[in-house]
Amino acid sequence: MRLAPAIGALCIVVAGCAISPEEQEDAQRRPQALVDAYLVAHGMAMSYAKSPNAKPDVVLQLARLDMRAAASVRALTRSTDMAATASAVAALTDFAARQSAASAQ
Repeated sequence: MRLAPAIGALCIVVAGCAISPEEQEDAQRRPQALVDAYLVAHGMAMSYAKSPNAKPDVVLQLARLDMRAAASVRALTRSTDMAATASAVAALTDFAARQSAASAQ
């Protein structure tokens, strides 16, 4: 059980990097960075959803954010609206990190 706080801390660090202004600007120039950030956030969301302590309303919110981010990442291959994709991925990452940190405590 000591692994949970370490995982929570790692999630916060990853989320902080994924949503910092510098990283968002970099991600907007490099679409692959957005895809990578989405995959990390998606994994965090799925991990929380499988947790025995997961709250149904939080899982529902994570699912909505995940669907929005996934659709935005898929659309990224057809358009150049990286700002919208970065915003969707950041929203998912931030929410998933907060839930992971809360469940780790």
